[in-house]
Amino acid sequence: MSTDPTFINALDWQRVGGLLLTLWWILASVMGLAGSLLLAQGMVPSLAGTRDIPAGAARMLRPPLYLSAAFFLALLVFSVVVFVNRLPVLGDIFDKGLV
Repeated sequence: MSTDPTFINALDWQRVGGLLLTLWWILASVMGLAGSLLLAQGMVPSLAGTRDIPAGAARMLRPPLYLSAAFFLALLVFSVVVFVNRLPVLGDIFDKGLV
């Protein structure tokens, strides 16, 4: 029991490419979000705790890192919404739907 795809034309390839592009956006935003939060929640307090950086510098470093984490979170939400909106291209190629 196999699902045979329909013929894929140039427009379908373009739509699949757009779908794959959003997956790259999701990957980049997750990595940016994780990196920002790792620095803000883990590295900066640890460095301040061991006094490798001054406490004042740690207080100055954390807000921009949280701001960048918020940006990457917004990019992640946007990317997931765009991905879900572009997902019907797979239903057009595989007519039988998800079994």
